[in-house]
Amino acid sequence: MDNETVMMHPESGKYFSLNPVATRIWEMLETPKTIEDLVKVLLDEFEAQPEVCKKETTEFIRILLEKEMLDVIQ
Repeated sequence: MDNETVMMHPESGKYFSLNPVATRIWEMLETPKTIEDLVKVLLDEFEAQPEVCKKETTEFIRILLEKEMLDVIQ
């Protein structure tokens, strides 16, 4: 929808809208990745300052974890 991805949390029924960068992160999380892996790809594909990219990527991952939309594999 207008360069956004819309997804639904199956248990809560809540919808979430992702901008193009968040969509790209979500796509990359199909396989396990570190924050550093994600940031490296994002910096190659989008214009961003490395510090800002890492901070915002970390925040997005935190939100996904908080909303129980992502699991951490150790």
